[in-house]
Amino acid sequence: MTLKPECNTTRQRSPAQPWTCAPAMVGRLWLATVCLILSMSTATADVQRRDQDEAAWKSLRAEYFGDRAIADGQDVVTLDAPYRAEDPAVVPITISDLRAGTDEPPIRKLWLVIDNNPVPMSAQFEFGPAAGSATIALRVRVNSYTYMRVLAESSDGQLYMVKRYVKASGGCSAPIGRDLNAARQNMGEMRLRRVRIDDGDETRSQLMIRHPNITGLQMDQLTRLVEPAHFVDAITLRKGDALVLDSTMTFSLSANPSLQFDVARNAAGELTAEVQDNKGNQFRQTWPADAGASQAKTTDDGTIR
Repeated sequence: MTLKPECNTTRQRSPAQPWTCAPAMVGRLWLATVCLILSMSTATADVQRRDQDEAAWKSLRAEYFGDRAIADGQDVVTLDAPYRAEDPAVVPITISDLRAGTDEPPIRKLWLVIDNNPVPMSAQFEFGPAAGSATIALRVRVNSYTYMRVLAESSDGQLYMVKRYVKASGGCSAPIGRDLNAARQNMGEMRLRRVRIDDGDETRSQLMIRHPNITGLQMDQLTRLVEPAHFVDAITLRKGDALVLDSTMTFSLSANPSLQFDVARNAAGELTAEVQDNKGNQFRQTWPADAGASQAKTTDDGTIR
């Protein structure tokens, strides 16, 4: 039995024989053409969006950093963030200090800028003598496709920047949890735990704060009303009298803020966390002297009591 090809494109056809294609082949060719056009359109739109974001950054840069020179920071700091976030209201990011433990001028300040969030300057961190490094990890909201940038200032005053593009949208207007009253009752509760790094023996401290961190753009699912902004806007950590870090932030941090940080091995004294929100509420908690040090004891679930 001889099988007929779906599309008669053989060179053996006679001059009078027309080109013919089976309907199935025509359908596949049409679908492939449509997919190619859509792919090209999407790629073009993505490039245009990124170009617009870079234009927006020029304005932000002038506002926050003036005419200061900003060098490429790929050898100074890294920004780890998902390219496509699973949940725009809870996007995990890690800022890693590549100068920790080296002879290079240490990082003293970090800025986190999320270009297309309602308030792009999302957080600022200043590190003191009790900080083991400028490495931090936290969870943020992303309101639309955007560049996320980290600017680092070293002790000699030099500025560096790294950036990463993140695809997420709606993080700042995502619905508030159903039990807002319960969240307010527990507001200000804090826990400190130890987290392992890359499945190794090294650990990092993690501060977890109960707070609804309302953006002012979210609707209460029960009342259907937009709740006024109410979020943590400052966190200060000290080891004894020495500063670990002093930070300010906006509602770009996710609900129930979480902050991972490093404490210097030689830092002595109790670890104290002081937290403030934009309504003037202040919360304070202290943990034993070994709580922030690398040799601290932990419970099975990693919690430091």
